[in-house]
Amino acid sequence: MQIIRLTTPGGECEIQVGENLSAGLHSLVPEPILLVDENVLEMHRGVFSDFPHISVPSGEKYKTLQTVEKLYRELVVMEADRSSFIVGIGGGLATDVAGFVASTYLREIRFGFVSTTLLGQVDASIGGKNGVNLDGYKNMVGTIRQPAFVWCDLGLLRTLSGREYVAGIAEVIKYGAIGDSKFLQYLRDHMSLLLEMDIAILGEVVSRSVAMKVGIVGRDEKESGPRRLLNFGHTFGHAIERSGRLLHGEAVSVGMILSARLSEKLGMLRSEEVGLLKEIIALAGLPVEMELDAEEIFGNIRKDKKKSGELIHLVLLEGLGNGVVRTLPLVDFKKLVYDLCSH
Repeated sequence: MQIIRLTTPGGECEIQVGENLSAGLHSLVPEPILLVDENVLEMHRGVFSDFPHISVPSGEKYKTLQTVEKLYRELVVMEADRSSFIVGIGGGLATDVAGFVASTYLREIRFGFVSTTLLGQVDASIGGKNGVNLDGYKNMVGTIRQPAFVWCDLGLLRTLSGREYVAGIAEVIKYGAIGDSKFLQYLRDHMSLLLEMDIAILGEVVSRSVAMKVGIVGRDEKESGPRRLLNFGHTFGHAIERSGRLLHGEAVSVGMILSARLSEKLGMLRSEEVGLLKEIIALAGLPVEMELDAEEIFGNIRKDKKKSGELIHLVLLEGLGNGVVRTLPLVDFKKLVYDLCSH
């Protein structure tokens, strides 16, 4: 088991990476209230149903204020108070919603996470971002507040669908692209074992990804500087994801290639480096391109959180393993989007 600690001005979080961690729930505070993804509850009922629990509906369409309101009401019925401790269990959707509920119910109560998806373990559950979507736009309403702990239970990943598991690898590749070219090479060399869920490789990949995110969030909890690097591929990815055709990680994969191509157009990245990133993403079985409607993509990006007035913050690459944040006028960025989508 690996233990990684995140310390920020807003709080501390202990992150554990290992197998069969969920069995330790009995060692938590007496009777935590579990907010459990409905599919996780069904598949692992023997682990989680002995605790007071509320089922969280599964699916991006339920990541809304309406779901949050329903959970508030159920907590009231359960007589949850400021001494209560919420544990969000599931993928990024369940932990995002659980963290938001805990951060706002009774003006905040304590909470932690058991992350059950690869995407959640390497990204969504780490760093304190909690929130919901609004009218289909990603994470428009939320808070930044650190959970007391995050348990990355590798054993639970075996119940993921193949598509969901592979989608999580996109966020792993992102870390190498923005901060560690040697990690990218490691992924290229060990991708077949990662796809087979080899436990040693999986533990190494999750731990290194978590450590990279912790290093960034520890320096910039509120996303005023270095934390923006974690959005590599996401400006395009969120715009693509809104169409409903791809999972988050799949959309981010296409978004990373678009961002790499944009970096190349701006003279920051060599064509062979774009090709290498594309090769690694394809080795994972993730999409590297798709037919895109430039007007739709740009329209969605205009509503992105990373927009500031008529400017937009973009994460680009000055070589593989070296992410940088650049600010472009939207009018210039629009021309680039239309150019990228036409090829």
